[in-house]
Amino acid sequence: MKTISISELRSKTRTLVRALENGKSVGLTNHGRKLAQILPVRLSHGISATDPLYRFHRHADAKAKPLTDREIDRFVYGG
Repeated sequence: MKTISISELRSKTRTLVRALENGKSVGLTNHGRKLAQILPVRLSHGISATDPLYRFHRHADAKAKPLTDREIDRFVYGG
């Protein structure tokens, strides 16, 4: 794990963000003392990519009237 100081964090924020986007953890120090560990978000929430809600946006139309709850349920769960 890479470690950076508070002053480096201020001057190299983009570098930190890129490291996090690449799945790397970064340690943060203040005056040489460990202060924090910054971890990337892991998208392992258990929802399958085949879940109908992932496809819902394909049917969006800015000019259409809002769907009712019943219409949404029919789309998501079938019927």
